Amino acid sequence: MTPSVPFTDRIADGWRRSGDALWLAFVPVVLSLFSVDKILGVLGLDGFHIGVTLVSFPSPSSGVWQFVNTPQSDAYVGLAASLGVVAAAFVTSAFLLGGYLGSLRRLLDAGAAEYDFVGDARAHLAPMAVWTGVPSLVTAGVVLVTGGFGTVDGSSAFLPVVLVLFVLYAVFGYLFYAAPFLVVLRETGIADALRSSYDLALSGGPYASYAVGYLLSALLVSVPMSLFVVNLGVVGLLLGIPVGGRVGLAATTASMRFVADVDDRSPTLREWDDHRGVDTPGDAGGDSRGERDEFGHDTPDDTPDDTPDDAPDDDGVGDPPR
Repeated sequence: MTPSVPFTDRIADGWRRSGDALWLAFVPVVLSLFSVDKILGVLGLDGFHIGVTLVSFPSPSSGVWQFVNTPQSDAYVGLAASLGVVAAAFVTSAFLLGGYLGSLRRLLDAGAAEYDFVGDARAHLAPMAVWTGVPSLVTAGVVLVTGGFGTVDGSSAFLPVVLVLFVLYAVFGYLFYAAPFLVVLRETGIADALRSSYDLALSGGPYASYAVGYLLSALLVSVPMSLFVVNLGVVGLLLGIPVGGRVGLAATTASMRFVADVDDRSPTLREWDDHRGVDTPGDAGGDSRGERDEFGHDTPDDTPDDTPDDAPDDDGVGDPPR
């Protein structure tokens, strides 16, 4: 278990680390384009909108919509087209998330020499398909009931359903937010990752503190982000989606390192200083404990001892000359 590190230090570290792999921001940018209902809400706004996102937990797909509250749109997307969007989002997410999290693990691991986005995506395809498949099925079910995106007019008839879904999202979002990160960190299946995330959630402690810090931070960021993205229409989308991708990349990087820190079975990707919340001195790009093998485990430091033979020992007497 790593020493306690302030949430703000973790986010600052995530921003700094992710700057070395900005190209990975394409993943949250691409995935945000599948939120057709939210895009329609921005484009269909008639007036002024201000809002906040109430519940946001660490996610492997953090992007602009995790930090932006959108109004309801009068636009309508038919049933067939809506189901097509859901299916495309599922296939794309299942593939991209494995490569995304695998690349972030390599970014944070001092022993990793290069990225393998496609290889990581293929290696984690099955568990990520399960992870994205469940919410995709829920969305598809809602689409089938309502007849497509944008067909619910805000009447009270669907209010109980909305409330139930909101509560389920909050509960499951907290209990299992570590699961996709554990899949990649442990090289394990989704069932083991879900069980371990559940155990961490029930233990509270740092897991709960990080979730609360993330939730409050997302709430605060959502005020200016919502004002900017929603009220500027097309311009807001063109600028806000990339900005949201960059913010999401930093947040996901911080979350990956946090989960590695609190999970005893995950590799320690980098060390933290006990007092300053930053990397320990001598941690040139990563761990100060020697080299790591391909799984992130420590290996013995074979660096030869350059101390001269005649240098004083602990007792102050050097070795006799040879």
